[in-house]
Parts: sequence; structure tokens; C-alpha cells
Amino acid sequence: MKRILTLILFTTFLSANELNFETIQSDFTQIITNEQNSKIVYEGNFYATSNAKALWIYTKPINKKIYFDKNTVVIVEPELEQAIITNLKNTPNLTEILQSAKKVSSDRYEASYEETTYSITIKHGKIATIEYRDKLDNAIVISLSNLVKNAFLDDALFKEEIPLDYDILTQ
Repeated sequence: MKRILTLILFTTFLSANELNFETIQSDFTQIITNEQNSKIVYEGNFYATSNAKALWIYTKPINKKIYFDKNTVVIVEPELEQAIITNLKNTPNLTEILQSAKKVSSDRYEASYEETTYSITIKHGKIATIEYRDKLDNAIVISLSNLVKNAFLDDALFKEEIPLDYDILTQ
């Protein structure tokens, strides 16, 4: 009986981790502040799965889509009529960062990826913000809102859509 109770408590603890998910979707606001305190604010929608697929759809101030899978990143930029395909080694995947994060306080997790430390704040049991400094020493704050976990996301959502007339750059 003691073993069963311990197993139930352990399973409950694991499923209660705010960063565990099969799928996640959210609106986001991303604020980038440079060393001169100049800011740029982006807005859009974010979708991800636990198997490292993700899609960032930027809607303001520009339209752009960034598709992630386990190996590549595809950035589709309608205003430039181009798509950039790059290796994931050059770009962090938020899904993997969240999965590797360690709890450091009741409402904060931290994760490291290629010499960058990500601080993840939890509010009301959900991811509220992700903060870090990029390699150019810009302060990045991503605020998530209207977050939904474990809802159905069709795999077709994560298939990049590149118009035939776009330039394709490979890095």
C-alpha cells in the first residue's frame, strides 16, 4: 500500500510540472531591448509539440512564420518574398529549452542552451514569461497569454508553406 501511495504521489508530481505538455499554443509578445535601451515589440501566435515541432507566427509589426522540427528551422518572410532554411544548431528550439528546464523556485525555472541561460516564470500554473540575453547582448522577454496545453494540433500546421515564387536561402 505504501508503494502504491508513493507511486501515485510521484506520478501526480510529474504531471503537475507546469512545463510538461504534449502540445502547447499561446499568443505571445516578444520585446527585444538593445544596449542603448531601444525596444522592438513583436506579437503573434506560438504552437509546439513535445516532439520538438514548433511554429511561431509573427503578426506585428511584420508578418513572418518560423517552423521548427528536430533538425531544421525554416523562416518564411512574405515581405521579402524569401524563405531561409537553416540547421537547428544555429537556433534554439523553445520546446527543447522548456523540456530541459530545472525548477529553481516555486515560480521559476532555468534552462541553458549554448551558453545562454533562459529564465522561465510561472503564474497560475502556466508559463508566463521566458527571459534571456542573446549573443548580441539584447534582452529578450517573451510573454505568453491565452496559453492552452494538450489541445489537438494537426501535424499539417507544422508543415512549412513556401510560395513557389519565393527565393530560398540555405544556411
